[in-house]
This record gives sequence, structure tokens and C-alpha cells, in this order.
Amino acid sequence: ICIETHGRERGMKRIATRYWLLSSIAILIMTSGPSLAHQEHFEKMGVALPKKEKIAPDFKLKNLVGDTVALNNFQGKTVLLNFWATWCLPCKEELPSMQRLYKKLGPLGVEVVAVSIDRDNPDKVKKYIDQYNLTFPILLDPRQEARKSYFIMGLPTSYLIGADGRLKGFISGAREWDSPASIRMFSALTN
Repeated sequence: ICIETHGRERGMKRIATRYWLLSSIAILIMTSGPSLAHQEHFEKMGVALPKKEKIAPDFKLKNLVGDTVALNNFQGKTVLLNFWATWCLPCKEELPSMQRLYKKLGPLGVEVVAVSIDRDNPDKVKKYIDQYNLTFPILLDPRQEARKSYFIMGLPTSYLIGADGRLKGFISGAREWDSPASIRMFSALTN
């Protein structure tokens, strides 16, 4: 009888250990799932993730009508912050997809903010806005102050900013912003 009881105790301990192990694995999968999903969406778009999320540097720039706009005006929204110039061909190529993204996801809390670093004639920027029927905010950075605070070396360069105002990722080069991968990425950021 002692042998059978000892064998049952061992069996019960094994069952308990397996149950605990499987429960722990399930909890890890459930809690890490969303971040893994975010990483997959970010990787498909070529987004470099920060080691530590920091608050996005705020700035105040003028738009084409002379109004001052601060980045923190968009607090509470997911922001695609894009740096571009009229002389940059890849920048010109991605503007239409940014407009389509804005039209599709703007009502869901995604804001597109494009900062032109052109130093001279704002009429060139206005020409692009008219040519591509751009309705998202376009800001002017002729003194390159915002560009410097974001350490922009090449164009186009974009940052993803969460609704919490923190930098979620960095993108160097042009993207098709309304692609299915981009839509999934922004949907993951807004949820």
C-alpha cells in the first residue's frame, strides 16, 4: 500500500508540474503576443525599433498659411512624422501614399505630419501640396531646427509616434504608406 501511495504521489506531482509549466507557457504567449505581432508588422515595413521608447522631441513650426503648429498638438493620436524636401525624388514618390493613408486612417486616430526642410521658396512646397491634393498638415522647417532635433541625415525619414507621445520606430527611405503591411502596422499602433 505504501508503494502504491508513493507512486500516486509522484504521478500527482508530475501532473501538477506539467500543469504549472503549460500554464506558465500559455501566460507568456498571451502576454508577449501583442508585442511580437507589433514587431512583425514593423519588420515588414523596415522600421527600426528604439531600444527604449522616449518622448518625441516637441517642436513648433509654421504651416503655409503662417499658423504655428506644435507636435504636441497631436498628442493622443498615432503620428507618422515625415521629413521631406521638394528636391527629393523618393519623397515626391511617397507623398500620394501618405495622403491615402491619412484619408483611410485619419478618422481612426492616425495623423500624418510632413515637415519640409526646404530652405528657400515655400511656393515650391505649395506646388507639391496642390499637385498631390495633400490635406494632412505640412510644416516648414527652413532653419532645420526640427530636422536637427530628430537627427535627420537623409531623406525621406519618418518616425512613428504613439498616442502616448513616445517614439515607436524610425524609418529611413520611402515607403508605400497605404500598403496592407502599413495599414496593419498602424492598426496595431492604434490598438
